[in-house]
Amino acid sequence: MTKNLAYLVLLFVIQIATAQTDTTNYDIILKTNGEEMEGNIKEINDDAIKFVYKNESIAYKVNKGDIVKITFSSGRVEFFNKLTTQNSSSNSKKFNLEDHHNKVAILPFGYIKDQEDGSRAMSNKIQNETFSLFNKNRAGLSFQNTQTTNALLIKAGVRDNNIQGFTMGEICNILSVEYVIQGVVSVERTTQSNINTSSSTTKNKGNNAYVTKNGRIIGDVFGNGKSKTSSSSISTNIQNYATSMTINIYNDRGDSIFSQDHTSFWNTQDAYKITLKYLAKRSPLFKR
Repeated sequence: MTKNLAYLVLLFVIQIATAQTDTTNYDIILKTNGEEMEGNIKEINDDAIKFVYKNESIAYKVNKGDIVKITFSSGRVEFFNKLTTQNSSSNSKKFNLEDHHNKVAILPFGYIKDQEDGSRAMSNKIQNETFSLFNKNRAGLSFQNTQTTNALLIKAGVRDNNIQGFTMGEICNILSVEYVIQGVVSVERTTQSNINTSSSTTKNKGNNAYVTKNGRIIGDVFGNGKSKTSSSSISTNIQNYATSMTINIYNDRGDSIFSQDHTSFWNTQDAYKITLKYLAKRSPLFKR
């Protein structure tokens, strides 16, 4: 009986250790050809790195000349070679991944009002509010000014009507950033609420006279001591709105690292501000 119990305890410990191993973060090597290697770095020499793929045991030798950067399981990033390449847009330019590191740009937000395209002014307003919110909680990140972002997009020929022809990796390279934040806000009229407000005014007709130093009587000496109250009521129609927001974050390889949407509980026209805070706090680029 004791041996069986000891065996069960040992089996339980092994299962826990295995589960912990399965959830271990790995080192990620980005090579100059765009390939990513995920596993564990065992050794770094002068000209090569000893690497083992996750869930494998064979060690491989990776030349440092073939490596752009390593993202260690601790979160630390180390660059080895400057990868200079060229995007596929007509206004292409050379870019460097190391120059992009920890830089973020926020694209103009899509704004949909009553299922139709909203105003450009509102789109830029939400973009600026998003910049202010993230920039206050940026930690080690650098957020690009929205005016700079929009100017670079215009110079590269990126418009609302053709942005879908660019990958998010290309957009990152145009803006020289590691991450871009893209969002859409949808606001739609729903019901109307009727609010009644009332007010009352009371006039006192009592004797409120008094005598000044000069013997002059001020006030009504003939009041009857009674008061009169009058009331009024105003009815106001309040328009309610349904607001939803989607935020996406991409890196300079075009990978989506965050995507979430949320429908606001509030029914005011500016409810997107609360929704923006809700989603921002859940994104990996928002540092508390």
